[in-house]
Amino acid sequence: MARRAQPRPASAVRPFKLLRPPLKVWIDLNILYPLPPHHSSKFNPEGFDVRRVVPGDLVEWSITVDGDWLGRVTYELMSRDRSETVTH
Repeated sequence: MARRAQPRPASAVRPFKLLRPPLKVWIDLNILYPLPPHHSSKFNPEGFDVRRVVPGDLVEWSITVDGDWLGRVTYELMSRDRSETVTH
């Protein structure tokens, strides 16, 4: 009789997986930095532009206590004369 593979218990799942090399992805900053309902503010041309889609690197998968997976990404936030590397 063939032996069936048993699923690994949740505690046996590694909590993270580093991706080497990182996977190239597109990140929608509108979703990552949503505006609250009824938001009003004054435009500032010197601020970071978070209303665009930017290229980034998926560097890691991490598991939550609920068993869902989160992607850790690195990307550049741009302003008129400055950029910052951000990791989420």
